[in-house]
Amino acid sequence: MSTATLTIVSDDPTLKDLGEREVVLVPLDKYNALLDRLVDLEDVVDMLEVLKEPRRPLAEYLAEVRARADGGCKC
Repeated sequence: MSTATLTIVSDDPTLKDLGEREVVLVPLDKYNALLDRLVDLEDVVDMLEVLKEPRRPLAEYLAEVRARADGGCKC
């Protein structure tokens, strides 16, 4: 026999915590809002990771691209 613990998430003060939080029921709109925030947080993490990578001036990069396009790569 398996058992589950249920926690009800509600603003209703008459609902009580039913035990350890192993399962949570959340209204769909709040769940979707939580997922949206998670996606935003993942974007921030990705941005911070990119900022750790080495960078170079835009003018230097553009000069290299132009040199490649002209057939005279100065890499």
